[in-house]
Amino acid sequence: MKKLIINEEKFEVLFNKKAVQKQVAHIAEQIADDKRNNSQPPILLMVLTGGLYFGVDLSRELDKRGFVHHVDTVSLKSYSGEQGGEVRLASEPHASLKGRDIIVVEDIIDRGDSMNFLNGYLVALKPASIRFGAFLVKQNHGPLRFTIDYFGFMIGEGWLGGYGY
Repeated sequence: MKKLIINEEKFEVLFNKKAVQKQVAHIAEQIADDKRNNSQPPILLMVLTGGLYFGVDLSRELDKRGFVHHVDTVSLKSYSGEQGGEVRLASEPHASLKGRDIIVVEDIIDRGDSMNFLNGYLVALKPASIRFGAFLVKQNHGPLRFTIDYFGFMIGEGWLGGYGY
């Protein structure tokens, strides 16, 4: 495994640039296949800030396939520190989501608290459908009240850096 040194600390490189690009392209192909016959373009709802990098790359891959979609963002804030606590909406999507097909784009599903909160928020807006995509999913995530429809890699425990983290 390739090692990376930043500020005298050693890190393992889990996925190189080529592997990342391949997985993003694969997810884009899955989305395009699933949503190609929709009556209106789905909205990629990127969760700021981590989901932005993955979301932009995913949007570009969808563009390469001629797949029409819209992009919007949402921001969440977790209170009481990094190890959980109350999740709140920090910024709302700009578009009306009612009756729309939504694809949530997140960087990592760790415990699942933030995405469980977001799922509840989105359901109340009455979209036509909600799908969840994450670049990384931790194997030991907590209970989820939604289905992970698209993901790049399943990973174990530990802290990560890079690609928006």
